[in-house]
Amino acid sequence: QHGLQSWIGAAMSDAKRRRLEAPPAKVLGREEYLAKLREVLHPMENPAAMYNSLVGGVTTDPELMTIPIHDHAVVRGHAIFDTCSIVGGRLYRLDIHLDRHMDSAERARISLPFGSSVQECKDQMRSIVAQTVVASGVRDGGVRIYTSAGPGNFSITSEGCTSAFYVVVLRPTGAVVKDSDLDGIHEVTVDLPLKPPLLASTKTNNYLLNAMTAMIARDNGGKFGILLDGDDCIAEASVLCCAFVTADKRLITPSFDKILAGTTVRKVLDLGKRLVAEGHLAAVSQERIPKTVAKQCVEMMLCGGDSHLLPVIRWDGQPVGTGSAGPIAKKLLQLVNEDAKSGDDDHYELVYP
Repeated sequence: QHGLQSWIGAAMSDAKRRRLEAPPAKVLGREEYLAKLREVLHPMENPAAMYNSLVGGVTTDPELMTIPIHDHAVVRGHAIFDTCSIVGGRLYRLDIHLDRHMDSAERARISLPFGSSVQECKDQMRSIVAQTVVASGVRDGGVRIYTSAGPGNFSITSEGCTSAFYVVVLRPTGAVVKDSDLDGIHEVTVDLPLKPPLLASTKTNNYLLNAMTAMIARDNGGKFGILLDGDDCIAEASVLCCAFVTADKRLITPSFDKILAGTTVRKVLDLGKRLVAEGHLAAVSQERIPKTVAKQCVEMMLCGGDSHLLPVIRWDGQPVGTGSAGPIAKKLLQLVNEDAKSGDDDHYELVYP
C-alpha cells in the first residue's frame, strides 16, 4: 500500500513538471564563430585601435577589440571611464581627464592598474594613450579610456580580480555631436531623478539614466534632455553641462555639488573671463539656477566633449532669446575651437611614423 501511494505521488509530481523541449543548440567552431562575428561587426562603428592591459598591447583589428565576459565592467558595471580629444595630431586636455579618472577610481574603489602611486599610474596611462593613438594613425578623433575592477568571476565583488585598463581610439565619424548641431538645437526638460551623489561625482560606466534621459528627450523633440534637481533647479543634460547668459550679461552654470564636474564647462568658464575683460560679459559664475531664472535667460548652451558647445535655440517648445544662436555662444565656440587647434597649455604633440 505504501509503495503504491509513493508511485502515485511520484507520477502526479512528474505530471506537474514543466518540460522545455528545444532542438539542441548549435555549438560553433572557432572559425565559424569568428566568421559570423565578422559579419555582424562589419556594418558597426569600428574603433581605429584598442589597448588592452590584459595582453599588454595594442590591436587595430576590430575583431580582437573585446573584453572578457566576466570582466566586472560587464558583470556588475564596476568600471569607470573618461575621454580626451585628438586635434591635429595632438592630444587635447588629456591631463584634466586623467585627473578626474584617478578621482573616479578612488571613489569606485578600483585598484590602480599601474605603478604604486597615483602619479605613476597617471604617467603610464598617458604614455599608453599616446602609443595607442599613434598606432591608430588617427590625427583627429576621440579617445575613451576605461579602468575596470577586472575580469575573473561573476561574483558581487571583484575579490581576486586584477584591475584592467582599456583604451579605444575613435574616428570622428562616430561623434555624438554633429556639425548641424552647432547652428542650434531644440531641448526639452526630462522628468527623471538625478544620480545619487557618489554616482553623480564619479564617471562610471553606469549611464542608464543618461541614456534614458536622451531617449526621452528625443521622443519629445529634444536631443540630450535637461535634468532638474529636487529643488527645481538646473542640473545637467544627459552627457553635457548647461550654461546660460542672463539678461544682464552674466554667464552662469550650475555648481558641481549634485552633478559631474564637467571638464569642458570649466574651460568655457575660463574663456568666459576673457569675454568679461573684453566687455562682452559682465561676470562669470557657478551657482544654483532655478528653472524659472533659466527660462528668462537670453542664451542657453550645452558644453561637453572638450570642444562641443551647442546653442539651445528652443527649450520646451519656446524660443530661447531670439530663437537663434546668440553672440556669446558664437564667441565662446570660436575661442574653444581656437584653443583646441592652436593652444599650447593643454596639448601633447604626438610623433607619428
